[in-house]
Amino acid sequence: MSVSFDPQVLKHVEAEVRNIKHDFRGLVPEESIDALANESLARLADSRVPQFVPLFVGRFTRERLREQLRAGAIAVTEAEKGA
Repeated sequence: MSVSFDPQVLKHVEAEVRNIKHDFRGLVPEESIDALANESLARLADSRVPQFVPLFVGRFTRERLREQLRAGAIAVTEAEKGA
């Protein structure tokens, strides 16, 4: 997470990303989640209310993951299905 935010905000973002990884475990590779979360965080770099950044990172990342799963853009392997 290379965008410049207050350390406390970044700590909350990291916790949100951990929650997303837990929710999507076995469905989406963690690298994909990290990439989408980083893109979401970068989109919020100019946020005037940084306290809401973790909430929006979580929301945007989950929305994009669901869209990609529906569209088949993220392949779920058999090993991931069984996990």
